[in-house]
Amino acid sequence: MKIYEYRNKNYPYLETYDAGAMFIGSYVLKLFLQVALVVLLAMTDVPDTFTSTMGGICLITSLNELAFFLTPVAYGKIRGKNLLADMGFEKKFSPWVALLCVPLAITVICFGSPLANAFIKLVELIGYKTENVTSVVVDSGSDLALTLVFVALIPAIAEEYLFRGNIARGLAKNGYFFAVMVSSALFALMHGNPLQLVHQFIIGVVCAVLYFSTRSLVPSILLHFLNNAIALVLGYFESMGKPIDLPAWGWAIVCVAGLIASVLLLWAVVALSSKHKQKEGGEQTLSEVAAAEYARKKYAIPAFQQKFFGLHRSDGEIFADNAEAAEISEKLDGAETEAEKLVVRADIQEKAKKTRMKDKKALIYSFVLTCAVWIVSFIVNVV
Repeated sequence: MKIYEYRNKNYPYLETYDAGAMFIGSYVLKLFLQVALVVLLAMTDVPDTFTSTMGGICLITSLNELAFFLTPVAYGKIRGKNLLADMGFEKKFSPWVALLCVPLAITVICFGSPLANAFIKLVELIGYKTENVTSVVVDSGSDLALTLVFVALIPAIAEEYLFRGNIARGLAKNGYFFAVMVSSALFALMHGNPLQLVHQFIIGVVCAVLYFSTRSLVPSILLHFLNNAIALVLGYFESMGKPIDLPAWGWAIVCVAGLIASVLLLWAVVALSSKHKQKEGGEQTLSEVAAAEYARKKYAIPAFQQKFFGLHRSDGEIFADNAEAAEISEKLDGAETEAEKLVVRADIQEKAKKTRMKDKKALIYSFVLTCAVWIVSFIVNVV
């Protein structure tokens, strides 16, 4: 089956520019909904403090997550791609991975929280007013139950659907290390404030590794939810006068121990996923021509690429890669003279060049947009 025939069958064959387009669309829609809410509140008798109340926080969170969910759906309709078809909801994974998500969520918080707090103190030193940033304060059991749904569960589902199931999947065409780091950076910048920048980047990296190890969104959703839930519970106990108070050296020990434990747990996840895939068997393999092309990815780290390729690539994606490589070989074999082969190679290179240019533009626009919003926000909070 030709690659173009396979793509026309509603197959979700994502490129890097698809990932960039979905991020930009979701980010713009999120900003639009936030501005629309502010304008709507200004036209009513609702007090300005509404957005910092529990109801306001739940409403804003719901609007944000709605943007993250609707954008890939709309993009899939426009491009004729059923993005849910190969995302990984139906993918089976080792049940031990789900169990490891519990200690992993704890170790990631132990590792990430001290670094995030240190970064917050740093931006405060240069004049950023962190008190102006709306944060979730849970001081009652009913508020805790409400936030576990609207601030922990719904964001975990919607954000993993967008950032891991669509954005990271599209970015993986340039290599898995590239996909993990860039999708995590966009995920962190999307939150729009220094309070969440460092920790959300770390969470993004861990969730991306989980997704690329299992090719299922369930483990990353579970870890994302547990991370949010643990943070809310800790905030609840802090509001009750039971904060965790450690000296600087104590936090340093917690951070280092959390980092080591997180790395070991992620290594265990990758090992379990490899064994699970071997046990399942029946997977397609990449053709020699397609494998050679895939190994030449610009941002690929060979060992990282080889390990995660065997785990992450679905049968459908391998089939599409093989079909694309076979189509190129067929065109070259069909050329009767050396001059015709040069024309075919030039055509292939030109198409690849155009794709790379589209990829670069999509990523540049994504980071320019988020950085522009950050600069405006930073100026407002400092001045």
